[in-house]
Amino acid sequence: MNITREIAARVATTRFEDFSDHDVAYSKTLAMSALGAMVAGPHCAGSDIVTRYVNRAGGAAEASVLGASMMAPVEMAALANGTYAHATEYEDDSFPEAVSSYTLFPAILALGEKLGSDGKDVITAFILSYEAQARIGLACREARRLGYMVLSLAGSIGCALGAARLMHLDTEKTANAIAIAASQASGLGYQTGTMSHIAEMGFAARNGLTAALLASDGFTGQKDILEAPRGLFNIITAGKVENPEAILADWGKPFRINEIGIKSYPCCYHLQRMIETTLAIREEGVSVEDIDNITVEVNAFFPTVVQHEEPNDEIQAQFSLPHAMAIAMLEPRVLPAGFSKAKINDPAFAAFRKKVTTVVREDWGWTPTGWTPNITYNLTDGRTITRRPETAKGQPPALLGFDECVPKYRGCVEGIVAEADIARSIEIMAELETCEDVGDLMRAVAT
Repeated sequence: MNITREIAARVATTRFEDFSDHDVAYSKTLAMSALGAMVAGPHCAGSDIVTRYVNRAGGAAEASVLGASMMAPVEMAALANGTYAHATEYEDDSFPEAVSSYTLFPAILALGEKLGSDGKDVITAFILSYEAQARIGLACREARRLGYMVLSLAGSIGCALGAARLMHLDTEKTANAIAIAASQASGLGYQTGTMSHIAEMGFAARNGLTAALLASDGFTGQKDILEAPRGLFNIITAGKVENPEAILADWGKPFRINEIGIKSYPCCYHLQRMIETTLAIREEGVSVEDIDNITVEVNAFFPTVVQHEEPNDEIQAQFSLPHAMAIAMLEPRVLPAGFSKAKINDPAFAAFRKKVTTVVREDWGWTPTGWTPNITYNLTDGRTITRRPETAKGQPPALLGFDECVPKYRGCVEGIVAEADIARSIEIMAELETCEDVGDLMRAVAT
């Protein structure tokens, strides 16, 4: 079985008409979520450094660097926009493959702007590239245990495939794009809470585009780079590839975009249900003064990602359970401002963080999904409230519709993009399959 070639063939030959109405509709919702983060991200920690880097590099004005008032070569625009999107920590993910739609859209939209691609091409490129990176992630779950950030590792290949599809490369050149991207695929889970973590999504977008552009011009690589004995799968899993045949056997049955959950809060995915549960407790009438302490039991995987009990900066705060719980109790809404240095240093936040204790249950095993935290709220009057949240709003199978996601998008772009352009961008995305040039969308939100 040649997995590399067959993925390339499916990406090169699948038609827009092969997708269900739901696939198309949800892709538009995900595109809106990602675009909002790309616009908001330049204002997050670390993004200004990337903006300056891209600006210094110069080059052809091919695609918009969103929120930064400039154009750049398509690969550099994708690097910037991918980093911006990740900096918000709003990225939408699917599990257990641990990949994100936010990895793909910066590359697809940048190249789509350069090429003048229509909306059908953009949607087709997204669904197929997501399918590839997700199926790879499922087969290579061991890679995450070993410390790889699969979101960016498999994402490099996903970005290469999305770009190959937008350029309408044939099967042979698409397979070469996979091979070239495989040599650039990386990402380390240990980087969570640092600027290097947020840039990994930008690196994947840049590297994937580079791979596809080289392949389009005749650059080559091994056509069995994924499944070969010394290929990517075996290298990143130390030989523990899980059911690789399912990549092709389960392809599109259904498409994995239907397993993508949309985040409500700008922080690590694994904090979403803890925050939502704490907000619900607050709505039930429990105040900050009522809480004596909170104990959160988690499995052995959780602290390998959410690893900052006492955060020092904004990015660490996005991976801090005590700080996330403090925001849920102290702030009117859980927004990016809650993760600012001002809030980190606020005495009220510092005091509340000390009330939150994480208890790692080694006996629950090591797995990103399939486990449920146990949250115990011990109140000053002696009462105890216990919650075991299995999921959070927007997570599959209860997927958000387009209109339900509009507030998240507006929360990202209001104050940055003019109201008329916000309305225009929502209009374009709502009917993206009829858009003749996705550059119209990018120019509407470029500032």
